[in-house]
Amino acid sequence: MTTPRALSGAAGLVLGLSLLALSARAAVESTPAATPAATPAAAPAATAAMDHSGHDMSQMDRGRDAEGRSLYGMKHKMDPAMTRELREKVALYQKYSDAEIAMSMDMMGPEYAWYISPPDVKGSQGILILMHGFREQGDKIFKDQVQSIGNIFPTSMGVGMAMMTAEHIQVGLDDLKAAGAKEIVVIPVTSSGTNELYRQWLYIFGQRETAEFASVPRVKTDAKLHFVAPPGENPLVAEILLDHAVEMSKDPGKEVVIIAGHGPSSAADNAEELRVLAGLAKIVKQDGGFADVRGITLQDDAPPEVRAANVQKLREVVEAATNKGQRVLVVTNLIGARTIQAKLRSDLKGLSYEFNPKGLVNHPNFMKWMGESVREEFEKSAAVSKARPAGS
Repeated sequence: MTTPRALSGAAGLVLGLSLLALSARAAVESTPAATPAATPAAAPAATAAMDHSGHDMSQMDRGRDAEGRSLYGMKHKMDPAMTRELREKVALYQKYSDAEIAMSMDMMGPEYAWYISPPDVKGSQGILILMHGFREQGDKIFKDQVQSIGNIFPTSMGVGMAMMTAEHIQVGLDDLKAAGAKEIVVIPVTSSGTNELYRQWLYIFGQRETAEFASVPRVKTDAKLHFVAPPGENPLVAEILLDHAVEMSKDPGKEVVIIAGHGPSSAADNAEELRVLAGLAKIVKQDGGFADVRGITLQDDAPPEVRAANVQKLREVVEAATNKGQRVLVVTNLIGARTIQAKLRSDLKGLSYEFNPKGLVNHPNFMKWMGESVREEFEKSAAVSKARPAGS
């Protein structure tokens, strides 16, 4: 149940963002036009050896569909160079044939841009939300969740894995520029910084030397960009996990909570992800009074033998708790509710446990994190501008 305090906090956050946007608009309207300091999202001097410029779809029809989406339903073409690069970089693909890689790419969700702000929302500050995507219905639900931000700032969503193209992200940036945005906060909708997709986004914006997937053309913009770090071990995430566990709990002192994560493919990244989960687990245990809370990753995109070993560890933890007479509650730090939850149920088949499949975005705290991140980035930018000597 939402408490009056929670309502007040949410309303206050929206009000704060509204005042911030109004202040920025007033400043723009009262200041003579000037050329902004350009911060293009350009490639570093040492670019990746492979540049699939032949896949630049800048000439593609960017017209929006009835839902307001650009590029929705576009199909990608694989070439031998891209196939080779994906096989080299994605552990799961190393034993795949060219046809299997092509089929895997074809099964990926759509990559598109969705400008969600009403036509009358203009301003020098814009928001670009980057996300893997939750399939069509899930994307619409998420769009409705973030619409309150889109009603304040020019806001675009760049949806898709970005493994083979960055065109949808470029369209999102262009839409924000058309709405007047001169500085843009880029928000990654992913649980942690160990995520391969997050690193691909950083490459696309020129923040990393090498691509995590295919070396797609990088995006370009004259806007000043502010990059938000993923929520990771933010206390707001711990609150989400606690609430999801409490929804199933009957007697915390006799219950074990397992936080199941997707997990990155590499051993080094996985070790860091387990550290993050351990920190979240500590908070959930303290605040929830549970007998124990454990974080476990599946490394879902790793080679089959790696994933199988993690599933075995997970099953052993569940069985050990059950043998002690403890109830097992499984929650996840997955972003959405329909990612690998079905596979997780199969992994635990035959065991005694309760499962809450909700993702982080299904909780009000995720919107709170987004709103606070936007406000913090724009306030920091304003403080820097204010401290800058006149005429500089």
